[in-house]
Amino acid sequence: MVIAVNFENSYEHGPALSSQYKLRHKCFVERQDYNVSSFASMEYDQYDNPSSVYLVYQDEQGEALGTSRLTPVTHRCMLKDLVPEMVDDHSIFDNPTVWEGTRFCVDKELNASLRNQIVKHLVLGYHEFGLANGVSKIIGMMPTVIWKGVLQRNGSHCEELGPIKIIDGQKIQAVSITINQSSLQSVMLKTGVTRGVLKSNDRERYKAAG
Repeated sequence: MVIAVNFENSYEHGPALSSQYKLRHKCFVERQDYNVSSFASMEYDQYDNPSSVYLVYQDEQGEALGTSRLTPVTHRCMLKDLVPEMVDDHSIFDNPTVWEGTRFCVDKELNASLRNQIVKHLVLGYHEFGLANGVSKIIGMMPTVIWKGVLQRNGSHCEELGPIKIIDGQKIQAVSITINQSSLQSVMLKTGVTRGVLKSNDRERYKAAG
């Protein structure tokens, strides 16, 4: 099950919020040596703010095994702030129905089968959350092998937003994921996950708040 947690409802979800910060530290600081802020083995940056929502795949003890951060681009946007040259049409940054997906990660110590399941559930969670909250697109920058192998492979309808850029020897590109009923059905068909993965009370709460 995937939960949608933010600063407001974190008290309902046990260690989910702090646990996803710890997983990010493990994935991005310890394993990939990102030069980002950390405290008490938790990774965070300036894009963690009250508008952010964290999709968290938990185990039975409530610990995060996979996570991704979603933030409305009109509040903060990493692409706009750091690498705007990777996006051709900057009007996308002013669209309140566009959110940015960042810090997508899965615990690498898990077996391959479980990691694959978590990836599928997080991708489906993008579409379920987006549909419930009036999101038209989720944008982000990532290695081309990731957006093709993780998002497109699992049924997401992806669009290139700008040119490929070489960063630390990797081909990185900004892309958008279309969020609509057709894309949701495509992801369900590709992943074989035909039932919702996101807790319904989280979906309803965010929709009402929006």
